[in-house]
Amino acid sequence: MVTVLNTILVLSFVGVTLLLLFMTLLHRFRIRGVRMAWQVGSWHSFPVWPTLFMGLIIVFLVYAQNTFPPEHLTVFAGYFVGGMAWFVAVAMSASVVVTEYGIIPEAGRSSEAVGWGQVSDYFEVEDGKRVHFAFMYQDYLGERKRLDLYVPSQEVNRFRGLVRSKLDVPLDLPPQRIMIREALEKR
Repeated sequence: MVTVLNTILVLSFVGVTLLLLFMTLLHRFRIRGVRMAWQVGSWHSFPVWPTLFMGLIIVFLVYAQNTFPPEHLTVFAGYFVGGMAWFVAVAMSASVVVTEYGIIPEAGRSSEAVGWGQVSDYFEVEDGKRVHFAFMYQDYLGERKRLDLYVPSQEVNRFRGLVRSKLDVPLDLPPQRIMIREALEKR
């Protein structure tokens, strides 16, 4: 009875995590016009819970190998495979995606995407090894918000060029010749 219950639980867990991974991959591949993407490199985006789960499975596996007969070690392998699928899904959803149409700060949360047309101003700050870009924009409810992005050093020039091409307005005014006297008289 316990073996059947363990098998059902393992298969359910593996099925749910593989479904999560499939949905994450599907969501990521549905994003169109991708110009560049990178993993968010901060500690808060590291998949902590899947890592702790897999660590716990390894601890229980070592304990079970030393205590119980090695008959049902496939249960641990199933949980570990499910943990790996969970880890990959969370890691994939924690990436910044820059598209032709705007910026998605976390690929798993496309509802937080900021279109280039929403951005009213931006600036960049270099702090040591990383470059920080801040975008001021207006959301769909009309509230003014700020999006902060840390761009990896190997992507800075490419990202800067893309941002400038999307947000900086070129001044293509034809030059006009103005005489000094005319300019003073129009005052």
